[in-house]
Amino acid sequence: MPKQKGIFQIVGTINGVCYYKRNGEFISRKAVGPSKERIANDPAFKPVKQNNQEFGMASHFSKAIRQGLPSSIARCRDTYMASRMSGICRKIIQKGSGAKGEREANLQNCPEALIGFELNKYHSFSEAYLATPQVSINQDRSRASISIEKISPNQLRICPSSATHFQLTATLSLVPNYQWQPEIQQYQTDYPESIGLSNTKYTKPLSCHTEHLNINLRPITPTLGNLPPDLAITIWLGISYLHFHQKQFQPLSSQQAAQCIAVW
Repeated sequence: MPKQKGIFQIVGTINGVCYYKRNGEFISRKAVGPSKERIANDPAFKPVKQNNQEFGMASHFSKAIRQGLPSSIARCRDTYMASRMSGICRKIIQKGSGAKGEREANLQNCPEALIGFELNKYHSFSEAYLATPQVSINQDRSRASISIEKISPNQLRICPSSATHFQLTATLSLVPNYQWQPEIQQYQTDYPESIGLSNTKYTKPLSCHTEHLNINLRPITPTLGNLPPDLAITIWLGISYLHFHQKQFQPLSSQQAAQCIAVW
């Protein structure tokens, strides 16, 4: 270990270097954190281990939600969307049953945490689009309905000047719950086949300069037999803009927005 030299000797940690006294001598060394094995097995690090387990599950849970989003919606996300969603998933896990570090990840425990989540916080759906959708689902959860009574041009707040039309996208996606499995020391789901399953419906291109009445989108639940009650359903609504030119609709990449509008 290198010894401290000079008139003044210190004890503590500065800029990643640990200074301390041992056997009457002042020593300095690079500060090193606890090993992975120590965190896993030392009772003193139990809170750290618990947090690590749930943070890891939050990231995995976030990925399971994102896998159900079609590219038409997912491409409008901002750079930090995945980490923002992981933060939401951490809050959902904190509402789950079980001991800390082993609490279940289930959207149905805290649906309000995800409802209103914006894929792009800089181009939020709630600010871009002022029409209020009515969302419902049938009794066996096989089909959702998104109904909008009226959309007028002044409700399209971020419509690019080059846009001639807009299009709404509604996606229904399945999200399984995860339980801690003590025998293997990790989270697992009973429904891995549901991850990424979704159904998306689009409106036809709608003129940006015309009022539109009674718009309905009805995405269906992907077939899994009888849908388990603890398998969550998320509903997402997005808006994109188009330019009609030479008898073709060309998508405009700017100012797209999407939001989670319901969880069952």
